[in-house]
Amino acid sequence: MTSLSNKSLFNQFISSLVFFLLVVIILDFICSSTASVSSVTSPFLYTNNKVKLVEERKEAGAFLKWKTNLQSKRQPFLLSWAGSNPCNWVGINCDKSGSVTHLNLSSYSLRGTFHNLSFQSFPNLLSVDLSSNSLFGTIPSNIVHLSKLSVLNLSYNQFAGRIPSEIGQLTSLHIFYLAANRMSGLIPQELGGLTSLNELDLSSNNLIGVIPTFLGNLSNLTFLYLYGNQLSGSIPQELGMLSFLTDLALSKSNFTGTIPASLGNLSNLTTLFFNNNQLSGSIPHELGMLRARLD
Repeated sequence: MTSLSNKSLFNQFISSLVFFLLVVIILDFICSSTASVSSVTSPFLYTNNKVKLVEERKEAGAFLKWKTNLQSKRQPFLLSWAGSNPCNWVGINCDKSGSVTHLNLSSYSLRGTFHNLSFQSFPNLLSVDLSSNSLFGTIPSNIVHLSKLSVLNLSYNQFAGRIPSEIGQLTSLHIFYLAANRMSGLIPQELGGLTSLNELDLSSNNLIGVIPTFLGNLSNLTFLYLYGNQLSGSIPQELGMLSFLTDLALSKSNFTGTIPASLGNLSNLTTLFFNNNQLSGSIPHELGMLRARLD
């Protein structure tokens, strides 16, 4: 009996020892697997951080190069543009990855040109507001590299030359303001590709030619300001296709002919300005069918 009891105890000991060894082996396997995963993922984390740092330095370098061409009475603004991280600079906002998304320097008394500004360095830029400054020169064609741009406001500056046709490739644009500059030439046909555009203000420039009929294809327009230019010819009936239009200002130009009856289709129109032109004929009775309160 004693022999059997000892044998039973020995078997239990062996079973416990085997179980313990299996647990040790399993835990060792789990630890080694975790270490392997860490060794695989850590290079990616390192690479992502390195890419982020390179992107920040690229954007910072582009801004600093442009800074050499700028003057401002508000010197603290220019002094803040230093170092390699533009996300901490005045007038600049970034996304969570550290890439520049917004540039807002409206009313900073800036004087300078777009010379030396590398637009291709800002692939994630969503909005640019440089309005109410003293920027001059031409708008370069490489602005086309701002492919994600939704808002472009260059109003109340001294930009001259033609509107670059390349702006027509910025298909994410919702707002395009270029009022009160010295732009000349025709309204480029390529703007007809801006089908997402909600607001277009080209007023108070030196634009010539007729209102292009393609504007009738910009079906999402709510604001259309073309007043204060040297535009001529008749007002195209295609403007009556802009069903969401609330504001239409065509005053202080050289338009001739009659007011198109198709404007009576603009049921959301609240503001309509035709003054200081050379229009003739009668006011179409269709305008009396507009249900919104009209100024």
